[in-house]
Amino acid sequence: MCLVLIIRICLLPLFFSQMRATQRMQVLQPQIQRIQRKYAARKDPRSKEAMQREIMALQQRHNANPLGSCLLSLIQAPILCSLFYTLQSLPASAAGNAEPLSGIDRVMAGDIESSSIFGVRIADSFGTVVSPQSHVVIGVAVALMCLMLFAMQWLLIHRNTPKDAMDSPQFRTQKLTAFVFPAIYVVSGGTLPFGVLLYWLTNNLWNFGQTLCQLRWFPAPGSEAGERKAERDHERENRRRAASGLPSLEEERAAAAREEAHVRREREKSVASRNRRQRKNVQLAKR
Repeated sequence: MCLVLIIRICLLPLFFSQMRATQRMQVLQPQIQRIQRKYAARKDPRSKEAMQREIMALQQRHNANPLGSCLLSLIQAPILCSLFYTLQSLPASAAGNAEPLSGIDRVMAGDIESSSIFGVRIADSFGTVVSPQSHVVIGVAVALMCLMLFAMQWLLIHRNTPKDAMDSPQFRTQKLTAFVFPAIYVVSGGTLPFGVLLYWLTNNLWNFGQTLCQLRWFPAPGSEAGERKAERDHERENRRRAASGLPSLEEERAAAAREEAHVRREREKSVASRNRRQRKNVQLAKR
């Protein structure tokens, strides 16, 4: 669990970079969809290549990387795999049936394997424990993992999706993933060592917190979270203006509208006066 905290704190700069990249991709989605509709009726390879070139050129012009949102998962994957392999190899190393893992000798492997949390050894899985209490602890850990993942995906899908994209086939596919991945967790959670479950659970809790931060500070434009952020920014700006003795945004817009109406009326009066003079000059010329 501390390993997760250390890794995710080190990855915070990458997280903020990922959020900015995701926002840029979300802003470009309407333009990408227009390009895709442009080539929707063309099925030949040349048209598909032209569509991909236009989309890539658009992304390059706006410095948007579609793979930017995958970096955090890609960086953590080797760590998770290494932890899984280490915890799985501990019983054999402690029993002397396998070679020591790097600096973990037989004695250290035994000490690590015998350490437990809530009565469950970190190298044990759901299939290797025998006590009902251990089964309950592992089951609760898997349930919390699934709950955090489902809640995170539900928030991203329903709160951070632009409203004009909710009728697209991609949105319906995203809604299915909110149920598919927790189901995969249930199946895989029974075979993973308890230490890996703790790592995964802590990681999901961190991801859930990051999702709440994303919805508050980096929402997608046009989404429900984006509208709420716009309202908060509006209220914050009005409070700042009130503290500085400045007019509110509404008062400023009203004053700008009055000024624009005044300028328009003056322009209309000037045009009407010019037209009257022209008609008068025409009448005098006729006489």
